[in-house]
Formats: sequence, structure tokens, C-alpha cells
Amino acid sequence: METLSFTFSGALRNSLQKIDGFRSQILLSPIPPRVELRLRWEATLNRIYWSLALAGDPLPKAEIIKLLTAEKKRPTQAEQEVLAYKKALDYISQEWLVSPRRVTMQTVIDLYNISSRQTVGKHARLSYADENSIKHLLEYLQTGSDHPIIQAGIAQACLINIRPFFDGNGRVARLLGLLFLYKYGYDIQGFLVLSDYWRKDSKGLEYATERSLKTKNFTVWLEYFAHGILVEVEKIAQNLKSPVFQTDLPATFWRLNDRQKEILVILEEPEATITNKKMQKHFKVSQITASRDLAKLASLGLLFAHGRGRATYYTRA
Repeated sequence: METLSFTFSGALRNSLQKIDGFRSQILLSPIPPRVELRLRWEATLNRIYWSLALAGDPLPKAEIIKLLTAEKKRPTQAEQEVLAYKKALDYISQEWLVSPRRVTMQTVIDLYNISSRQTVGKHARLSYADENSIKHLLEYLQTGSDHPIIQAGIAQACLINIRPFFDGNGRVARLLGLLFLYKYGYDIQGFLVLSDYWRKDSKGLEYATERSLKTKNFTVWLEYFAHGILVEVEKIAQNLKSPVFQTDLPATFWRLNDRQKEILVILEEPEATITNKKMQKHFKVSQITASRDLAKLASLGLLFAHGRGRATYYTRA
């Protein structure tokens, strides 16, 4: 891996200090459960939409909402990309939120396989140079004591620079940066949507990225990265004072029936899981009813789905 360099500039230091202040404010703010659920759901929707928008023309938001709220048997390739990205976000929030585990080469491959393999294809064996560069990068980031936002920004920029995969590098790089934010508790309650800022300031993104690639100095990129997080975190803090929701969904979408509430109680037990078959037996309901209840809880972000087909099981988010 080439030598990394950046200057801890006044602009970067100022952004990090303000972010930490807003983060503390948000973490200490009492948020009604329904408001928290809806804000987090909308953040997930926007992460998917804006990140895929950076890679090309995404599905309209209305189509993504339909896809996330209703199971579809034969999704198109564009729909598969949405579902795969949602699965990658679930993986990060489930496996990496304030996690003591080390991020490894296998983690990067997992992010690719979850987010891109189904639509881009199985990745070719990575070259020795690329694999070695990524290993050195991850070792460097996790050995030092840099601020989590600096770690996330460097991880994202360097993976884009290395370009280890045939396609999907930008997507995997953004997910890796987000993973570092989750790892150190800088996901801001799951509300942070950085790709929204990047899409709206695409010229700034392009300039900061190209500057870091040409000069091998990440100061401008980290200033841009941190400023984007500051803008979004400040918006979150303001929105919590008087929540404004972006999606127009009926109130019934957010309301849970008694079965769904009981499922959440059952899954509060450590290591507890539930399957469609278990739910049919426990509640004496049909396979279709069980599927609808579990799919709704998963679409709301209250459950995580694991496996595929009949082997699918669910855990509490």
C-alpha cells in the first residue's frame, strides 16, 4: 500500500469537534419509539436510493418503497440491486454496531458478495498486490488512534483507489466507510445518510476524490468527508426537535398487530430466533399470514432475515 498522508487541518478539526457535539446531543435526546422507527426506516430508504443514484439511475423512491414493503417473487435486476443493498445495510447494522471485532480482508469480500455478487457476478480472485494493499490499509486504520470519521473516510477513498473488483467498487467502498462509522458508534442512531450530501454536491465529491488520488494526500478529501457528515448530523439534530417525515405512508403501515408485538417480545431473549413454520405453530396461523407478519417486521427494520427460502429465520434487530 502506498504511503498515506493527511494534515489535521483547522477545518477538519473544527468539523470533527462540531460532529462530536451534535452526536452527544442526539444520543441524549429522548426520542419516541415510533419517531425513532420511522426516522431510521427513512434513513435506510435514502441510503439505498442515494447510494445507487451515485452508481447510475436508480429506481424511483416510490418503487423502492413498494419493494421494501411487499415481497416480490421475481425482482428485476434493478430491484435485485435494491434488495442486495438493503441486505448489506442490515449486515452492517447487525454485525458491526459498536463491535470490538477487527475489520479484515474477508469483511471486504463479504460486503461485495452481499451487495454486488447477485447483479455484478462472482468476483475474480483478487491480485496479490490488491489484497496486500487492503490488508495493510485495514491494519493501519485499526492500529492507530485516528478519529472514527477519519478512519471511515480513508477506508472509503483508498478502496476506490485500489479498485479490487471488476465492478461495484464505489458501492463496496461506501459500505466499508459506513461499516467503520457503525463500528465506532458514529452511525448517529442509524439516522446518518451521507450519500444524500454527496449526490447533491457531486462536483465537490469529484474534486475531493480526484485530488486525493492524484496527490496521495487525503486532507482535502477528509475535510470534504467530515463536512458532509457535519451537514447531515446538524440536519438530524434539527429534525429531532420537530420531526418531519419524507415518506407519505398510511398510519397502518407503522402500526403492529398483537401477533407482531408478541414476536418482538419472544425475540428479546438472547439468541432467540423464529421461522415461518415456528410462527404458524405458535400462533396457529397460515403460512401466508406468518409470511406477511414476518415480512412487515423485517421491512420496518425490527427484525433481521437470515438465509434464503425455507431456511430463512429471523432475529431481533
